[in-house]
Amino acid sequence: MTIKRFTTIAVATAALFVSLVATENSNMTAHQTPADTVTTEADATRAISHSTSAATATVAHMSYGFKTGASSSTPATYRWASKTITYKVNDKSTYYKQVWNSAVKHWNATKVIKMVPVQSGKTADITLASANSDTKKTSGDIVGLTYTSYHTTQTMGDLNVMASAKSYVYKNIANKMHYSQLDREHVAEHEIGHALGLEHAETKKSVMYYANRSSAITSTDIKGLKNAYNNNN
Repeated sequence: MTIKRFTTIAVATAALFVSLVATENSNMTAHQTPADTVTTEADATRAISHSTSAATATVAHMSYGFKTGASSSTPATYRWASKTITYKVNDKSTYYKQVWNSAVKHWNATKVIKMVPVQSGKTADITLASANSDTKKTSGDIVGLTYTSYHTTQTMGDLNVMASAKSYVYKNIANKMHYSQLDREHVAEHEIGHALGLEHAETKKSVMYYANRSSAITSTDIKGLKNAYNNNN
């Protein structure tokens, strides 16, 4: 089967993350056609300083991703074929391993999905890492980036099935903006939310709000995740 890739880039504000999609669960109940292609999208996140409120933060891409859901639940555009999703923290830094593993733990605590470490020698569905951003190529306040790949013709419910995701925290920007470890964990939670298929929420207290630095996962986010993953049609 020939696989084509198309890339679009979206800019947002509030956290850090990068996603690349590459693996596929063929044993799941996803609707599929022979003409399936894989599309990759990128979601950048701008850092929020302590002196800038979420309400006044510059929005470069707020409308992106409001396919499903309302103000009472975080919307989703994609989902994984299985509720058990593999991940790998591809980072030598003990500090960032703690940041990512804490964020994974908090999403697993929702009991909607289960993220498990990938077995040795296998490719993870989601890859998590830190990096230094190239400020010559990206805006100097982007603290993270998310690449999410999904199948264009494989769906479960009304959501496209994801193929892979890769998330980065830009540590040089986080340092510049004086992000605490807890701030970085919130950003990591935000980015993992994208890697699970969630989009930006309308609720300001949501971890998925486009310009939030200090909020953790809320009932709004959990409801959105349930809406996405409890529909297997």
